[in-house]
Amino acid sequence: MKMKFFKVLTAVTLAAAGFLQIPAPVSAARLDVTPSISLDQLYDSNVFNTDRNEKEDFILRTTPMVTFSVRMPETTLSMHSSLTVDSYYKYTERNNKSSSVSLGIDATPIQVSPRFSFLPSGHYVQSSDSFQRTQLVPSGDPLITPSIASETATRKSRDYGAALRMSYMLTPTIDFSIGGGFSKRQFLDNTAGDFDSRVVSGETAVTYKFTPLFSSGFFLNTAHNTFENGRDSRTVAGGVTGTYLISPVLSLTARAGASRAKETRPVAGIPDRTTTSPSGSLSAIYKGENIKASLGGSIAQTGGGSFGLTTRRQSVGFSLTDRLAREWTVDLAGTIQENRSLDAAVSEDIITATGTAGVRYQLLSWTTIRFSGTAFRQWSNASIGTDLKRYSAFLGITIGYMYNIY
Repeated sequence: MKMKFFKVLTAVTLAAAGFLQIPAPVSAARLDVTPSISLDQLYDSNVFNTDRNEKEDFILRTTPMVTFSVRMPETTLSMHSSLTVDSYYKYTERNNKSSSVSLGIDATPIQVSPRFSFLPSGHYVQSSDSFQRTQLVPSGDPLITPSIASETATRKSRDYGAALRMSYMLTPTIDFSIGGGFSKRQFLDNTAGDFDSRVVSGETAVTYKFTPLFSSGFFLNTAHNTFENGRDSRTVAGGVTGTYLISPVLSLTARAGASRAKETRPVAGIPDRTTTSPSGSLSAIYKGENIKASLGGSIAQTGGGSFGLTTRRQSVGFSLTDRLAREWTVDLAGTIQENRSLDAAVSEDIITATGTAGVRYQLLSWTTIRFSGTAFRQWSNASIGTDLKRYSAFLGITIGYMYNIY
């Protein structure tokens, strides 16, 4: 499976690199490589991720990372990889030379022609526990929607996936977009009965620009959710979408519609279950000179969770980055999510909340000092999942320097 992902990741990378050569000559491209290393002194209130008798410890975390960036006049394609090594002071049996490994591809929209652009993304994350996994798996792409519900105890998992979006301007006022993606989660030392899962999804939309500030249209997406326990499902959602530019720095995007999920269970005599639910999202994004902020919420029927069930997932989240001065930056982020299974017994009903606050100081052009704290709480109101709480804080330094290759 690992080789399969790397083949897909390589294909996406080569395709992106090939298309990058179309709109501009090679001389316009800039290739940068940034090696870096982060040293963090971390406090963790629940190192074994248990629902009772939590054990706390201090951890020395070392994370080397390298980032390759291809910069074009209108886009940037980035590829990054990192390895995390944890050294525990008290519970040395938790020491791990590869507590997490991550690879990723992300980009701004790649403009192939004045009418056509595409946006690739990909990720590979291997982590030693579910809490750490939620910090690493990307959550910004609706084609790859992760669950932040956590399992008790520490276990190694592997997440990988990729997505590709393409947009085409049919006329000066009509835009067409289509995209697809997949994600997979595997448990590598599963002793607690968790289930591997896979999600294959696709989406299309047509929008009409009524004014320079407002556009609206229709969207349709579908997903095939496959679980190791055989409880597969297919979801289809559709509705209206709209974007309004309130000001040059503030935009509002909304979707509203309905979704239909059909679950198949591997038990003879039990019929398939079909569930209909509202589906939609609302987000506001602010991009100022020194402040960047976002606030959003969504509701959907999704698969890919840890417990082998398709759920109605409701999420609300925000993020804020404020550059107070040339050297000082403040970061705030928070997410609340509910995962509620669609079966009559409601086997899974989990609410999770995560909040992070941090400060960064740019000591030198190649050195950043960081202080941050994270709080995680989980409440389970059904037979699957459990209550959890975990708090962490770290003080760290990152040293990195960007080299221009050509």
